[in-house]
Amino acid sequence: MKKSLGEKIFDWVNGVLLTVMAASMVYPFIYVLAISLNEAADSNRGGIFFLPRKFTLDSYRIVFENNDLVNAALVSVGRTVIGTVLTVLCSAMFAYVFTKPEYIIYKPMKVIFFMAMFLGGGALIPVYMLYRSLGLLNSFAVYIIPYLVNLWFVILFRTYYIQLPKALEEAALIDGANELRIFFTIILPLSTPMIATIALFAAVDQWNSWRDTLFFTSKESLKTLQFVMMEVMQKAQARTMITRAAMKMQRIRQVQTADPVSVRMAITIVTTVPIVCVYPFLQKYFIKGMLVGSMKG
Repeated sequence: MKKSLGEKIFDWVNGVLLTVMAASMVYPFIYVLAISLNEAADSNRGGIFFLPRKFTLDSYRIVFENNDLVNAALVSVGRTVIGTVLTVLCSAMFAYVFTKPEYIIYKPMKVIFFMAMFLGGGALIPVYMLYRSLGLLNSFAVYIIPYLVNLWFVILFRTYYIQLPKALEEAALIDGANELRIFFTIILPLSTPMIATIALFAAVDQWNSWRDTLFFTSKESLKTLQFVMMEVMQKAQARTMITRAAMKMQRIRQVQTADPVSVRMAITIVTTVPIVCVYPFLQKYFIKGMLVGSMKG
């Protein structure tokens, strides 16, 4: 069908707006990459927008010189994979219980759920004492167990389950299937869009987390990639402060050093690229999962 003038104008305006939005989302990443690949002293002059003016890998060299980087990367990958799988599974099973008001423990669990949702979290000291009593300190389990059930993920799963046809469960019950088999053979396979959405959220949370490493672990072998990157950035800042002090005392005009801004940009690239690579594989399911609740099929 031939489009009218109004439809053509509408499509053109939409195309321009979407292009501007896409550029505004992509440009920060290009800017960060350009600064990280530019010479630190030259970056302080400004004027870098798309391409590095003086190309160098000094910032990345500082990042990868850290001896703990490989072990930290393995720890981060391990906690992300294991934590994501268990978080999705436990949150999905917990949400399935909240679709069964006939259960005896439904009401008590509902009260505990909402109390934990609005009053949960707690201060650092009570949480630390709780983890110590549970034996989680200085163990890999401190990265996994506290994240097993996420209340927000439970709400998303429950919203999705309610939209599934009840006839499927009823037919399975007539055939003699128990609740556990119904969940794993019917409910879970039908929840692929929501599983992908929750898995993406959980993976990003696990990958970006570093405060639990700071507060609850002291072993070198348990350091995560984010925590090691934070240490590298702090060392770069301290080195720059010392160099600048030396420049003032000795009146040296130029001293070769890595600026903390360039190191920070390099760290941003190193820690962002791996998790960004996951998005293309989950994009289709992620969009479907985010639309849950907007319509019923």
